[in-house]
Amino acid sequence: MERLMIRAVEAGEAGADDGIDDQFVDLLDSTTVESSPHAARLLAILEERGWRGWTRIERVPADRLRTRLPPS
Repeated sequence: MERLMIRAVEAGEAGADDGIDDQFVDLLDSTTVESSPHAARLLAILEERGWRGWTRIERVPADRLRTRLPPS
């Protein structure tokens, strides 16, 4: 999943300039989490690796993450 996110960002196919309303993004993300028992855990793992979002994927600098990164 993370490799797909990296490819999408590098290709310019992911990010905040997608033209989708923020409230709609929130609705889609919450629907995904509610519809799959594994989605919340997957999003948490991705955030640990520096990614945020399901509908609007964004790379998040380590100092802005809500979760703590494991030591290297």
